[in-house]
Amino acid sequence: MAVRKDHSEIFGAARFNRKPCVTKFYSTKTKERIDMKRFFVFGLLIIVSKLAFTQSLDELKKHLYYEHYTAAKLAATNLLAQTNPHPDAWYWLGEIYLQEKKPDSAEATFKQGLDHAQKNNFSRKQDPLIYIGWAHLLMVKGDSVAARTELENVLSESKYKNPTALLAAARANIDGPRGDLNWALDLLERAAKRDKKNAAIPMAMGDLYRRLIDGGRAITAYNEALSLDPSLAEAYYKQGKIYKSQNNESVYLGLFEKAIQADPHYAPALYELYDHYFYKDVAKAKHYLDAYIKNSEPSIRHHYMLADLEFIAKNYQDAINHAQTVIAAEKEKSEPRLYKLLAYSYEATGDSVKALQEMKMYFDKSDTGRQIAKDFELMGRLTMAVEDDKEKAANWYQKAWELSEDVDEKMKYLNLLADWEKQNGNRLREAYWREQIYTTKYQPSNVDLYNWGLALFAGEDYKKADSVFAIYSEKYPEQVYGYLWRAKSNALIDSTMELGLAVPHYQKLIEVASADSIKNKSLLLSAYGYLGSYEANVRKDFDASLDYFEKLLALDPDNSDANKYASTLKKWIEEEEKTND
Repeated sequence: MAVRKDHSEIFGAARFNRKPCVTKFYSTKTKERIDMKRFFVFGLLIIVSKLAFTQSLDELKKHLYYEHYTAAKLAATNLLAQTNPHPDAWYWLGEIYLQEKKPDSAEATFKQGLDHAQKNNFSRKQDPLIYIGWAHLLMVKGDSVAARTELENVLSESKYKNPTALLAAARANIDGPRGDLNWALDLLERAAKRDKKNAAIPMAMGDLYRRLIDGGRAITAYNEALSLDPSLAEAYYKQGKIYKSQNNESVYLGLFEKAIQADPHYAPALYELYDHYFYKDVAKAKHYLDAYIKNSEPSIRHHYMLADLEFIAKNYQDAINHAQTVIAAEKEKSEPRLYKLLAYSYEATGDSVKALQEMKMYFDKSDTGRQIAKDFELMGRLTMAVEDDKEKAANWYQKAWELSEDVDEKMKYLNLLADWEKQNGNRLREAYWREQIYTTKYQPSNVDLYNWGLALFAGEDYKKADSVFAIYSEKYPEQVYGYLWRAKSNALIDSTMELGLAVPHYQKLIEVASADSIKNKSLLLSAYGYLGSYEANVRKDFDASLDYFEKLLALDPDNSDANKYASTLKKWIEEEEKTND
């Protein structure tokens, strides 16, 4: 029993004190190997985690480079979904929001990142970007003093030796409306000394020089970036933008083409080529637009662009389809100009009714400040086509004339309005538009002046007609028309002839018209007749009156009225002579 008891105690001890027994059983070296294995696995997990973060961050930066902001935000969101995410994830997400002009979203993101960094002891020295991001936000919001203080605090932690921080701080100044560009240049020069193979640094220098309006140095900086990375399409693209601002077509076009040769997927350069060829070569524009759509993020904006291009290409039904796709998707948020595009497209296809409906929608939804002369012209044209209402159409054309700044375009509207008023029998309204034609035209002709005066005469504004034809007589003294219509106007003003207002104008008319009595026969007959009547009836100078009627008969011997008047005058003269005798 004793033996059994000893054995049971031994087995019991072995069972209830297994850990001490095992610890004693395994050697110290075995335990060290187990601990090292655990440490290795833990370290491997850290390396894998950092590698995954780096890969995801590189993916995010790639999306930003190509301006794929939705994809970049998704990549940032994935980074933030990791366990204990690095503050850089918040930095990049905030920077994306700043690129999208969404400072409120950027502010909320940076605050979250700062809170996380402070709670988890991420320092300004080791992890400066989230702090620089906050300073960038302050810069964008206009608080350059606070931004500068924050940036100096961050950079001083690394004694201005961290090239990543230096570059980010410089970027904050370049992008900020009140950034210190000279300081930014100093920061970039420091960064370049410490990271000589980073093409992002000379790219930032190029952007800085562009802000300083120093295109030459900007070009040099972008070339330096290309020497470090020949596939950097962005550098060619930004060089192209500089030459485009100078209207140097041959150079900027070649640079945009170099950009897509370096990287066929670089959408900003594809867009510029599409834009360049939009009005010049529809086929090429379509080629680059298709490539742009393929290499940019899906967007309803693509349908806007396709609608515009199809309209220019006169593929009106395709233009209508794309415009309707946008309106169906965006509804009230659709740009009003789409309704105008629809109106022009329907008009081109012969459907003026739908065109007028769409233009009414356009005017209902668009701001008056964005409406142009041709919008009102189209409404005038469609109103005539559908409603056949010249008065209403004329109101639209008048607004077109008021808005237009192009002289040729204004003249087109003025002539149309004047002709319509003439057709409507409203000669004084016609005269108003004829006056506008005369005063607007760079070099008005005698016909413009004549039409203006004649409309006034027809509208029975004889005094103003006389003043207009006085201008005509002064400008064209060798022509008969000024004197003729001054004579006619004054004859109607002085209908009893008592004031003799028309007399000097008829006398001048005879003087000028006599140079070609055959051509101007009717004018001379009229003048002789008027002056003959005036002399007989007002001045009672029968001799002078007979002289005029005899001149009339010399041109027109068979004129019965003149013969009768001449005969009467001769009798009066004979009677007067007998009385005097």
